[in-house]
Amino acid sequence: MPLVIFSGLPSSGKTTRAKALQEQLLSKIASLPPSSPGANLKVILHNDESLGIQKEEYRESKTEKSLRGLQMSAVKRDISRNNIVILDSPAYIKGFRYQLHCEAKALSTACCVIHVMAPLSTCLEWNEQRPDKWDPELLKALSMRYEEPDGNSRWDSPLIPIAYDDKDIPFDDIWNTLVFAKPPQANAATMMKPATKTNYLQELDKGTQFVINKVIEFEDLQTGRVKIDEDLFLALPIDGVSVAKLQRIRRTFVTLNRVRSLDVDRIIPLFVDYLDSNLNRDD
Repeated sequence: MPLVIFSGLPSSGKTTRAKALQEQLLSKIASLPPSSPGANLKVILHNDESLGIQKEEYRESKTEKSLRGLQMSAVKRDISRNNIVILDSPAYIKGFRYQLHCEAKALSTACCVIHVMAPLSTCLEWNEQRPDKWDPELLKALSMRYEEPDGNSRWDSPLIPIAYDDKDIPFDDIWNTLVFAKPPQANAATMMKPATKTNYLQELDKGTQFVINKVIEFEDLQTGRVKIDEDLFLALPIDGVSVAKLQRIRRTFVTLNRVRSLDVDRIIPLFVDYLDSNLNRDD
């Protein structure tokens, strides 16, 4: 069932809104007749506290990748026909929101992004009032990295913005999106089917080699964020990567996908996801 992604800076009021939404959803579900849509749903909230994530883990790129993996694993574990999953996370990297969107789409379930908007000055002010406050310099750094949700992007849509000084959550809009909106259908990228296009293997080879060439051209494989295509990026591991390893991963991906026909438009995004998971996983 639906996935709700909260996005916003620390100390913007995001967690307060996420907990309030959880309470309102539980109250709404409890009030429904047994046969009504949504009557049997459970609501699961994941946040840094419940997942055991420490604030300092956001400081370094390597630990931050690990915590995003932890958040993704929690979503994958709990997203199902009977659950509404709320992820209360800064979710400030659009590539991460894109991966979450794909996870929901693969299950043909609704997904929405709630953006809690607050200026940095307000976040810093509210942070000082917290007993468990963030390091102000880290909060500023996260603000600089933040890629704000854009409702024109399919992975950020539908987008529900909430200003930091709004007292109420637009609950009816959220409920209608989660329960009554037509969910996206899983496309060819997420379903197995026989290969039918005569040029499929050529496209598979060409698309994966295109990605490898982009990575190789990027500053001699030093750590960084490689732009593969518009709105498609790959984060290189902190200790760099060899051409030989890139080609090994590519050969494995090609072998795994020779027996099925992906939508050719999805070859590059799927390979980038596969490459990212193999380059940045803990061995």
